[in-house]
Amino acid sequence: MYSILKAQGVLPLVTQINIETAQIVLQSAADAGIKIIEFAARADNAKEVFTQMIAFKKANNLDLKIAVGSILSVDDAETFHLLGADCIVCPHTDLEIGNYCFKNNIYWIPGAATLNEILHANKLGAEIVKLFPADKIGGPGYVKAIRAPFPNLKIMPTGGVTLEESNLKSWFKSGVVCVGIGSNLFSKEMLLNLSYEESLQAFQNLIEVVEKTRK
Repeated sequence: MYSILKAQGVLPLVTQINIETAQIVLQSAADAGIKIIEFAARADNAKEVFTQMIAFKKANNLDLKIAVGSILSVDDAETFHLLGADCIVCPHTDLEIGNYCFKNNIYWIPGAATLNEILHANKLGAEIVKLFPADKIGGPGYVKAIRAPFPNLKIMPTGGVTLEESNLKSWFKSGVVCVGIGSNLFSKEMLLNLSYEESLQAFQNLIEVVEKTRK
């Protein structure tokens, strides 16, 4: 999973979508060459939508991994793992969730804010740590500062990542492995009436700008 995220450079995130929109997102992501996407399980119907996403992915033989985010408990981690999640993403670091993921061979990306929290997540076995909310705790300058004494930290900032070249360039320059991007890729309004063409264009633009700003 690490190699996929490092190569892709970005983990696109969608949340609170219906199954029709989810199918459009999955198909267009796969067609654009995206290899992994995150579905944040925040809505009441998240399990139903995710179940149908997995069925759609299998039926159409899509070469796409689906991470499930906003996982807050070990029960939710188990539920979505059994439903077919390839990766569990959390806004926090929870030992129980981490242990469940390692025991069941599912990739775990916990969330952290401070250097001590990131190092703690690493000690628990996390390879990549989600820095959240990245823009509120110092942005790229913060990442650069904490990586000075710990250059091997593998960080994925989420929160405040935009499609602007200057924004992405500053994150990659700070040494992050990849970035997480959600509402700045698909706004709530956009997701209400998303077409396949719009979604494909959004993913193609995302890949292009990430490749351009990582150089």
